[in-house]
Amino acid sequence: MPTSGSFHVKITVADALLKELERIGVDTVFGIISIHNIPFYDAIKRHGGFRVVAGRHEGAVVNMADAYSRVSGKLGVALTSTGTGAGNAAGAIIESWNGGAPMLHVTGQVASAYIETGRGYIHDGKDQFGMLKSISKEAHRVRRPQQAPAIFRLAVTQAMTPPAGPVSVEIPIDFQASVISLPSIVTAANPPRVPSDAELLPAVERMVEAKRPVIWAGSGAMFSDSSPEVTELMQFLNAAVITTQSARGIVPETVSTCIGHFATFPALQDFVAKADLLISVGVRFRGNETSNWSLTTPAEHIGIDADPQAINRNFPHSIAIIGDAKAILRAVLRLLDAKQPKPKFDYGLEVALLQRELRGEVRDGMGPWEGILDAIQEHLPEDAVLVRDVTVPATTWGSRLIIRRYPRTTLHASAGGIGQGLPMAIGAQIAAPSKTVVALCGDGGLLVNIGELAVARQENAPVVVILFDDSAYGVLRNIQNAHFEGRTIGVELQSPDFVAVARAFGFESERVRSTEEFRRTFATAVKSRHPWMIVTDSGAIGPMKKIFAGPEGGAALYKPH
Repeated sequence: MPTSGSFHVKITVADALLKELERIGVDTVFGIISIHNIPFYDAIKRHGGFRVVAGRHEGAVVNMADAYSRVSGKLGVALTSTGTGAGNAAGAIIESWNGGAPMLHVTGQVASAYIETGRGYIHDGKDQFGMLKSISKEAHRVRRPQQAPAIFRLAVTQAMTPPAGPVSVEIPIDFQASVISLPSIVTAANPPRVPSDAELLPAVERMVEAKRPVIWAGSGAMFSDSSPEVTELMQFLNAAVITTQSARGIVPETVSTCIGHFATFPALQDFVAKADLLISVGVRFRGNETSNWSLTTPAEHIGIDADPQAINRNFPHSIAIIGDAKAILRAVLRLLDAKQPKPKFDYGLEVALLQRELRGEVRDGMGPWEGILDAIQEHLPEDAVLVRDVTVPATTWGSRLIIRRYPRTTLHASAGGIGQGLPMAIGAQIAAPSKTVVALCGDGGLLVNIGELAVARQENAPVVVILFDDSAYGVLRNIQNAHFEGRTIGVELQSPDFVAVARAFGFESERVRSTEEFRRTFATAVKSRHPWMIVTDSGAIGPMKKIFAGPEGGAALYKPH
């Protein structure tokens, strides 16, 4: 009788999932319990060793798991129910796919004999699997209990393999407590191949020859933990560094040649057009970060990306290097070290001047909000995690002027959906319990997931919510005022007493009406290490000098054409 392996170990399908998560070091699960996933919860209770964060909405649960992954670098895990529960998670799964962090979404399904029969089994949906497959990186259905361990291994591998993303697995309720024999699964390692020196040499030679090099770093660079390599490449080449929103902090924004997230600004677009080399590292070149792809990139464009489909998708490449950014950059840096590129002092001064001009342009449009920014800069710890929901202050100056010095310290809704800031902040706080986590939210967005305040209090997550209350969907109201002759509809909101609401959930909260009140209150909130909500009266602070009226190019779409 063979004694090796684990084939003779009898466990449930739910236990098999926990074994797989344990194997890769996952110890936190975000979820909402249901009659169609309760065997998983019982397994967690019996097994021990897992922290379960109980959300109040399935979409928020996925947001938490997503943010947890972005900040910690670990696999985020979300556990939802069938039908409506899985449907509620859909918008957040779309956000996770856009964000590109590894996330496993496990959901129940009706009993196997009733799937897609239309007989009306409780929590049934017309085509839940089709929905999950269309919005996830990949999706799987467990069709036999015995296949579950291998499917869990496949799903985890797919979620974590660059380009990473959310992978969904649905398990019928009658399979979850099924007792199976646990096989010993050995996965053959497939380490990423690093191109040879001969293959990399043409790219290195172009880097050495370049007189006006620009590095554009995206989330792919951040998720591969390439901050040291990108920084060293910048120093070797005296290059300017542009970052996407997601990659802010991959190079400290205190460095004079780190321009940051300004690619939609005409001055930076002119600068890029005059570059003689663009090096993009893990960049998707999203429409809202490139003025809908209207900017001009140099003929010499070296693209480093784990995703072959990224090459020539939005801008042409002259050299494409497919693989892990960190490993490739290490090899490139070794070759550059042997060649010792000449310093470009005048170019560095030009980049530093452009950085100051771009930041000054944003400041000049802030009006009285400049004092709010300065207060945040003064009291926000350098390593704090900044979460930005979709709201006017976050979009205009919060995404550019609140200085980021470290990677994985900035989160935003990559897909642009409002209301995800609060649950993302909670997930980030659980991922980094010793850090300060600050969320910039608007009143309209906060109300989408306001029930998650209870989660922050229950989990003792000391998030600081800065709520900008203008009793409106502010961005949309500005768009209507600018492009529809001042006709507004559907944008005016009745705000509750947010201070009373926050306190009812166990937060400390104050309403502030001036920059000085904000400064004092924000300093108190950061020091307290308790959940806090600072309700900032946008009307009392006053309008920005330059009104933000939505993303570029919108006007042409809004008018009859």
